[in-house]
Amino acid sequence: MKEMANKALRLGIIGAIAALMLAVVNNFTEPVIRELKAAELQAALTVLASGRTTGEAESAPAPGVVQRWPIGSGDGWILELEAVGYGGSMTVVASYDARGAVNVARLMDNSETVGFGKKAEDPQYMEIFVDTGGDSPVPTDKSALGPDADVVSGATVTFSGISEALQKGSELVKSWEEQ
Repeated sequence: MKEMANKALRLGIIGAIAALMLAVVNNFTEPVIRELKAAELQAALTVLASGRTTGEAESAPAPGVVQRWPIGSGDGWILELEAVGYGGSMTVVASYDARGAVNVARLMDNSETVGFGKKAEDPQYMEIFVDTGGDSPVPTDKSALGPDADVVSGATVTFSGISEALQKGSELVKSWEEQ
């Protein structure tokens, strides 16, 4: 019995030291990770604005929207949207014109499956959504893609999550522009 208690005590000490070491590492890396994510978002905003200026960020203007930025003087909006994919929560940033049409979209934070869902990180993948949402609906299932359906093959849940977020963003932009 003493031997088992001794082993348990040793394992407890090892676990406590490991937890302490992880806390120290996290203390140093968390600010760096936050800065890298902010820089990544800023780079995406530059692409999404397409050379135009953006206004100040507004936090949580609607459910499912983390932030929004006005583009130029009434040229539309950039939205940071929450989405759900196969790997859980995802962040999608997209620019919309005043009609609610998607100009550019990017998948940011995600835990999608390597080889399938991660394809959505490629800017070319997101081109299937460009010019949708204004006068034509955002494709919400693969049958609406026509010849581009193969692009989302194997990643239907990821595609559905992104398309639902972009559709919601389009509807919000239209409602904001009507006001």
